[in-house]
Amino acid sequence: MSTVHQSSRAEDETDARGVSTTRRSVLATGATLGAGLAAGCVSTGSAGTDGDGASLTVGYQPYYTESWSALVIKHAGLAEKYLPDGYSVGNWQVALQGAVVGNRMIAGKAQVGYTGDMPTITAIANDETDISCTGIAGYSQGQQCNLGIVPNASGVEGVSDLAGATLGLTTGACTHRFVLRLAEKEGIDIQIKDQGINTIQTGIRGGGLTAGFGWEPVMYKTVKQIDAGRYLVTGASYDTYDAAGIIMPDSLIENHPDAARQWMKAELEAKKIMAEEPERTLDLVSQESELEGYDRSVLRGVLYENIAARDVERLLFATDYTSAKPAKRLMKQRAPSFLKQQGIIESIPGDDRFKPEPMQSAIEELRGEVDWEVHRAAN
Repeated sequence: MSTVHQSSRAEDETDARGVSTTRRSVLATGATLGAGLAAGCVSTGSAGTDGDGASLTVGYQPYYTESWSALVIKHAGLAEKYLPDGYSVGNWQVALQGAVVGNRMIAGKAQVGYTGDMPTITAIANDETDISCTGIAGYSQGQQCNLGIVPNASGVEGVSDLAGATLGLTTGACTHRFVLRLAEKEGIDIQIKDQGINTIQTGIRGGGLTAGFGWEPVMYKTVKQIDAGRYLVTGASYDTYDAAGIIMPDSLIENHPDAARQWMKAELEAKKIMAEEPERTLDLVSQESELEGYDRSVLRGVLYENIAARDVERLLFATDYTSAKPAKRLMKQRAPSFLKQQGIIESIPGDDRFKPEPMQSAIEELRGEVDWEVHRAAN
């Protein structure tokens, strides 16, 4: 029998641009946005959706490795290559947390979003704006988000040593689900301290946390670049997967199907680059100004260097969640069930909130347009 005690987060989380948010307030915002805010999907400046020059806003997370296909699209010019005539990306909108991306989309302020598995489900489960998951940006067997590290000087050598300890994590995130599963499987009592990812890193650096649970690239930077901690456990030991989703409002999918389909073509080529051209991928990711403080060795490590004791791939460059069974189970069963159990969503999203059609159409069309194996990039 395990017991989990949780303390609420007292401090705010500040992103790289000095914007202060809390996970709790971000989730609450998504639950209270009015339907009137959701009007307008694709804009032409301040004009509406008619006419030429439709402008898309893309919400993305530079601080979540599993969603880095967005960085490849951005810096390789793939949006410009694939979007239909008259469409362009007017704004690449950075977010520290995936929930922020989802909330902006609910408010009609974003048309494409890259979010972790938990905020993907939170976004598509909202009852104000119809939003669907069109694909995944990547997934892993607990190698990207389900990660626990301890300070270098810590005497903790195994998971059993966490019994009675205070663990830093972000509630409602994939790490939260992982830690609860870990505690249950190990039968240990733990104390959860609800913290943002930067505060967790600070706690590990200063030795104020017994262990911190978070996601890449922040965890690997703490271990490799700052040399303040070491990995203790990953989700691979507990069959706990993590993923990033690609979300779009139904108004884009239904009213601008060419744009939705062509975006997924860009996503598929990004996956090909990431899987087959590591050095080019690192060059592209390094162009992201938000990651200026990250050594190239860290960028390489979080994408391509395995850390699990057994041979578990660091990141799987998949797009089609209908073919990747672990990702499908995570996105349609495990993640929604957890969020409902935690009271973060009221009901589990139905099958109509998962729309692979733009991706599937993109795959079929690309097969007749390119000389590379599209199926491999999808799966």
